Amino acid sequence: MNTVSRIPPLPGKAYFAMHHWFFKMYKAGLLFNPDDSPETIVDIETGNPSFSAEECAELNVIIETLFDNHGDAVYDCCLKYAHKSIDYKPDNAEAFA
Repeated sequence: MNTVSRIPPLPGKAYFAMHHWFFKMYKAGLLFNPDDSPETIVDIETGNPSFSAEECAELNVIIETLFDNHGDAVYDCCLKYAHKSIDYKPDNAEAFA
């Protein structure tokens, strides 16, 4: 049985591609801390894994690629969309523009 992955493909290695990927994850409601292993993330209400084994494999490759290409900028990018997901505007919001 083929299942459809909810994980958007990484559209390239450029800085813009990283932002686009995190934006897609944000829109899909799938953001997570890039330091966390996708295999350990569970739905808080059900306790079930948030991602399938196939999605975890995809996420591990993508996150590794992002860190290889952008280093700590991955955190800033992800944090921008995490803040957006909870409608939080930090005092230094212009630093994340």
